[in-house]
Amino acid sequence: MLSLLILTKGDSFSMRRFSGVLILVLLLVALAFAQVQVATVTSTSPFQLRGANVTPSQGVPSWPVMPGDKIKAGSAPVTVTFPDGSTITLAPGSEIKVTQSGATPVVTLLSGSASYTLKTLASVGLVADGAVTPTSLTGVLTLAGQKAAGGWWTTGHTILVVAGAGAIAGLGYGIVQATNGGTAVSPSQ
Repeated sequence: MLSLLILTKGDSFSMRRFSGVLILVLLLVALAFAQVQVATVTSTSPFQLRGANVTPSQGVPSWPVMPGDKIKAGSAPVTVTFPDGSTITLAPGSEIKVTQSGATPVVTLLSGSASYTLKTLASVGLVADGAVTPTSLTGVLTLAGQKAAGGWWTTGHTILVVAGAGAIAGLGYGIVQATNGGTAVSPSQ
């Protein structure tokens, strides 16, 4: 720094060199702190992302997830979707932390339980009381001392979610049939 103050007009080469080095250092620092989105998160009810309360509303279908983010589900499940289509669904009240190891996203279960659907066995790293090596593309993460059936993903909840999805699809079909049947009537008749 002192040498910078002593520079005179004749030292323009040194000043350009110093400026170039300073710009390079600033660019490297900016790149080191730049974060890349690793996933998106969606839910039908309020949840926490990075410690902030998020209330889902119309027009905002999903929120970005960056490395180091913590996500805590509220009263409804929260779905985290990765670029390859793999998903992690947190049970209500559950919490995860999303990090990255190289190019691979890593999900660490902090509390509760979460189900996963992976595109490949190595597409998302899974951690629950240590690294988890999935043997199937779908499964449930729980912490030690917890049973998967003791959490939110019980047989009853799973059937309820599947039945609810079927009922919604049936309701949509019924509405389509009700609005598409019969002859058209003009209000002037």
